[in-house]
Formats: sequence, structure tokens, C-alpha cells
Amino acid sequence: MEFRGIAKVVVRRNTDGKYLILKGGIWQERPDRSHKPDLPGGMVEIGESFEEGAVREANEEAGLNLDPKTLQLVYAESFEGEGEAVNRLIYFTELDTDVEIVLSWEHEDYSWMTADEVLALEIRDPYPKIFNYLKQIKVLV
Repeated sequence: MEFRGIAKVVVRRNTDGKYLILKGGIWQERPDRSHKPDLPGGMVEIGESFEEGAVREANEEAGLNLDPKTLQLVYAESFEGEGEAVNRLIYFTELDTDVEIVLSWEHEDYSWMTADEVLALEIRDPYPKIFNYLKQIKVLV
């Protein structure tokens, strides 16, 4: 069985309390991801901690320079997929200033959204469940 780690980041901008949501580009091999809302983050590489993977992916996908010490673990789940064991960790961080977002080839657009807008997104599983949980624990406020 293969092991796969996924680390994503919920980013809130303190200047207005809005959250960063990326919009996926075209994914030929994964049409369910094409043009869909997403969080910064992705696969953790061999030898990386989940925090290091989250920081690297946020930088690669959105140009964010996050400090791993500011990441707060807010959600974790483990499950078995097709021949693989997956651990998914979701972190939360806040930005004290406006930052320039620089998108990678993986995403075609981004938005800063209120918590209500995030909760109303038509987004692929498991994000609706995760976002509702984050509302309950007052990460999405």
C-alpha cells in the first residue's frame, strides 16, 4: 500500500477577515478538479513534514511566503483509497497585511471570500464537510 500526505492551508486576511480561495485550471486527468474552488496546498513530498509541505505548496501555488510556526492544525483525517493510505491535514494561518497572489499553472484565478461565501461554494468533496467543521470550531467566522 502506498502512503500519501496532503497538506492544505486556510488563509485569512486580517485586513478584512476574508479567506483565500483558488480556482483550479484545466486538469485533463482529473476533470472533477477543473475550474473548481480549491485551497492552497497539495502533496507532501518524501522527507518533508506536513507543515513544510503546506508552506512549499502555498508558495508554489499562490506565491505566499508563510512561516510554518504560524500554521495551526485545524483538521486531520486518514483514510484508505485505491491501494493507498492517505493522511490529509488542514492548517489555518492569518496574514496581517495584503499580499500579492502569484498563481501557478495549477490555478487560473483566486478570490478573497467571506466565511459565508466559502460555505456556499460548490466545491468537491471533502471540502463541504471540512468547511462546516471549521465553522463549528470558529475558524470560518
